[in-house]
Amino acid sequence: MAGTTYTTVSEGNQFLDHITEKGLDNRSIIKRFNEVSSKYNEALGSVDYMGPRTLANILAELHPSGRGNVRVLDVAAGTGLVAVELRKKGFVNNDGLEPSEQMLAEAKRNNLYGRYICDLVGENTFDIENDTYSAVTMSALSVEIFKKLPVKALEELARVVKPGGHILMGHYDFAFDSEVLKANFRSLEGRGLWKLIEKRSTPDFTKGKHGLVSIHRVMKPAQI
Repeated sequence: MAGTTYTTVSEGNQFLDHITEKGLDNRSIIKRFNEVSSKYNEALGSVDYMGPRTLANILAELHPSGRGNVRVLDVAAGTGLVAVELRKKGFVNNDGLEPSEQMLAEAKRNNLYGRYICDLVGENTFDIENDTYSAVTMSALSVEIFKKLPVKALEELARVVKPGGHILMGHYDFAFDSEVLKANFRSLEGRGLWKLIEKRSTPDFTKGKHGLVSIHRVMKPAQI
């Protein structure tokens, strides 16, 4: 798989099926991303992956000026595709959080982030201070991880964002149908940690497959 050349949509989708296979545990998922890191950008290009550009466009809408001062944490950063698009929009103060060392190494080769954090969004606590960022972006976290994101993971995203900042999560629309994910989203909303601003449909998240971006404003109880 890692040695394959990806030039067609079919080949790209085969690649995505491999790294998002149902039933994989987190360790196996990270191992697969390590194995395919050098081919990741090529494979995603073959399916016209629009997630990074979509998130950058939405964040630009939220910050029509002063983008150079907006600090962004890109979660599930991968090889830095979101950072590439953020820079095009004038967001240059970006950090990346990604559990695959080899994927992060690809981002480092292109000097895409200020800080490279090798960590997984899950039950753990990030090595990041409270209220550090103006925004979090997360595009196409592995489906098997995304649909089971625990409350702790979402709390961590809210913790590191300043009150009034935003969390943008993009994925295939079906990934948001997880009852676990929907319940945990409601938990944060019910406790006043964030507020859903919009669910934006993205017709071609990858070629022929619809996506969705959830846009949340971080509130925190003191802001209610």
